[in-house]
Amino acid sequence: MSGFCDRCNEKTNRLVDITDLPELAAVAHLEYRQVCDLCYDDLLEEAGEAEERDEDRRAEPRASVSIKARVEGDTAHLEAFSDEMIIEEISPSGLRLRTVREVEPGTVLKVAVPSHDFEATAIVQVVWHDDGQHSIGLKLVEPSDGWQRLWHKYAADQ
Repeated sequence: MSGFCDRCNEKTNRLVDITDLPELAAVAHLEYRQVCDLCYDDLLEEAGEAEERDEDRRAEPRASVSIKARVEGDTAHLEAFSDEMIIEEISPSGLRLRTVREVEPGTVLKVAVPSHDFEATAIVQVVWHDDGQHSIGLKLVEPSDGWQRLWHKYAADQ
């Protein structure tokens, strides 16, 4: 089938339908449907790297918590927000929280934890959808001393 690649917009004589390919599940959020052979190869490599990052990230120890935080950033629709949220899980390099806001992977958020008197900048790594809520996994841009103190406090409890 000939047409235009959804990824590179180049005309090609052969398109690969990638809508339901399990090997590309890690990049399904990009919402490409038909791509050329070169873009398929690139997406396959990107999917493999994403899975490796997820495996490495999930290898870190985690602690379940319930900590109030003020989170600021932009939604997927570029609407600014500043909401109080609850941090549900922390690790040495990141956190997970739940929100009704639609955010995309790659979004930069500011997270302030008043009870521990510190702020951090984090990047959305992954978004899980669950009954109108979004659980988001964040990676700290630069772990701080305040974050390390918080991690050690809660990691010791578990």
